[in-house]
Amino acid sequence: MFWVFFGLLFVWMILLVDFLLGIRKIPRLEDTVPSQTDELVSVIIAAKDEEDAIRETLHTLLQQKNVRCEIIAVNDRSSDRTGEFIDETVASYSTIRAVHINHLPDGWLGKNHALKKGAELTSGAYLLFTDADIRFDEQTLAKAMTAMKVDELDHLTAAPNLEAHSFALRGLISYFLFGFGYLKRPWTANQKKPRGGMGIGAFQMMTKSCYQKIGNHEAVRFRPDDDLALGQKVKASGFKQQLVTAKQLLSVEWYPDFKSALKGVEKNAFAGLNYSIPLSLFALFGVLISQVFPFIFVFFGSPAVQIISAINILLLFCLYGLTTRSFTNYPLGMIFGLPIFALLFVFMLGRALILTWVRGGIEWRGNRYSIKELKQFFRNSEEDHR
Repeated sequence: MFWVFFGLLFVWMILLVDFLLGIRKIPRLEDTVPSQTDELVSVIIAAKDEEDAIRETLHTLLQQKNVRCEIIAVNDRSSDRTGEFIDETVASYSTIRAVHINHLPDGWLGKNHALKKGAELTSGAYLLFTDADIRFDEQTLAKAMTAMKVDELDHLTAAPNLEAHSFALRGLISYFLFGFGYLKRPWTANQKKPRGGMGIGAFQMMTKSCYQKIGNHEAVRFRPDDDLALGQKVKASGFKQQLVTAKQLLSVEWYPDFKSALKGVEKNAFAGLNYSIPLSLFALFGVLISQVFPFIFVFFGSPAVQIISAINILLLFCLYGLTTRSFTNYPLGMIFGLPIFALLFVFMLGRALILTWVRGGIEWRGNRYSIKELKQFFRNSEEDHR
């Protein structure tokens, strides 16, 4: 194991330097001084069975200052009172429009279809795609519009504060961000090169012309990771994109409980690994070897292996701590749970892959999608991307 851990040292050092250089390129939206704008922003929300959150989301959007906005609230085949609550709000405010969808066409994921239908009804030159469980500070849209104007952006996406009410959920979220950071390198959104790119479903603001030129949500209609895929389309098409953090301006309870988190991983696991079985297995064993084994061999290996394991752990803690501090409001003490969270991730990913394989696809928002269809669409979109 000595040579394995020795090789990992260089990997973690390279990733740590890359992160330190990259994170400096991600500004805080909170630091933007908002200015009044007469431009109309069209906010599109896709909601399915969101009766517990939709009213608060709409309320916080209605409280926005120094900005003109219209809200298109799309009720996507909800079986609870979501549609009713949207209609109640529409009756009181002229700036909100309700759209009710009762049928999902073939070849579409529900959320993507709902966002497209909402976008078709917009009047603004700027669009904001967001989720039905986001809480907005009253200056969020004004600050975002100011950033769009000052930096002449085509696309602005913002990372919110991800709330969690249990240690396990906070650990899962912080670990996901840790892995996402070194795999996807989100700061590439703010580089001039067309590679990379970023999109976060909680907040994606773009010009309508940009949205139309990249093919709207039709271009990502069958992608469970539609937000990331849309952001990458923007970047690959040569538009100017920026990723910001907005932990004081946006907040969302990513998953209300551990069971919901398991369901979410089922949806996104294969998509994030390009629907590849070999890549998925590599990810599982890679996490075990690089992020669990050092914590074992630091106690049970030979003296040389113990030393190299300890250095690996130190580098892991540094990278994990920087990610946690940059993208969450969680206490830095979370880093000491790293091996536990890594094992939890291995369990969840393994479970998701097995279920996807057994079912022959994923289940999401009351629909089942075959892995064959998903893989074919992914291949086609990758060819178009090239």
